Amino acid sequence: MFRFAYQCALVALQLALLFELAPPVAQAVRRGIAFGAFPDGSLAAVQVLSALAAIAGGALTLAFPMFALARHVQRGRPRFGGLPRWAVVLALAGSAVFALGALLNAAVPLFAVDTRMAVVLTARPLVNAGLAVMSAGVLCAELLRRSVALPRVVALPRASATERVEVTHPRELATYAG
Repeated sequence: MFRFAYQCALVALQLALLFELAPPVAQAVRRGIAFGAFPDGSLAAVQVLSALAAIAGGALTLAFPMFALARHVQRGRPRFGGLPRWAVVLALAGSAVFALGALLNAAVPLFAVDTRMAVVLTARPLVNAGLAVMSAGVLCAELLRRSVALPRVVALPRASATERVEVTHPRELATYAG
């Protein structure tokens, strides 16, 4: 149950990063590129290459929860066993706060007109806090993960490891000449 909740938190974090963080990062990268500002081609190339590096690095950073989830699905229960419990609890608490903020944000039209602004002003900080705490919990959990060895299957020695089994019947298959 705890493992499934953590995997759901990874999915929630991935969606939150896509919808909450990706648009401002894309705007910042777009504002940082000023095509035609440099008459020299080499300075313009440096600017474009820097923007491409920022886009690639940002994409990898924003996709981190899916990489972690893929590893959890691939490795199974032993991978989850190595996560620090406090970091998993932090990630789950952050996802709960984020969900509460998102629900409040979605339910704004259901409130009375005079309380809508108070709900909006409460929901946005909850979304931001939940996203930050959830990200911190997942990053700490994945970075501080301990290696947990798979349980060993003990091979029981056979009772008659040194004895031979002799076939005596039928006669043509007999292995013991008596």
